[in-house]
Amino acid sequence: MSLSTLLLLIFIALLGIYAFVLLMLNKTIVHLDLLFLELDLQLGHIILTSALLGIFIAIILEIIFFSSKKKNKDE
Repeated sequence: MSLSTLLLLIFIALLGIYAFVLLMLNKTIVHLDLLFLELDLQLGHIILTSALLGIFIAIILEIIFFSSKKKNKDE
């Protein structure tokens, strides 16, 4: 196994442990009131979901940015 693969596996394992600890330590119930929907969620789930959503949006925007930059470079 190469070093980059090993580091990727370690990073994924640490991310999983971090998510588990975040969910277990934040058991406070938060009342989330949307326009037509009321939800009672745990604080850990809200924090983890918002962090993952932010990472996902950042990755999509970077893909769009670098793909448009590559097209301009080819012309």
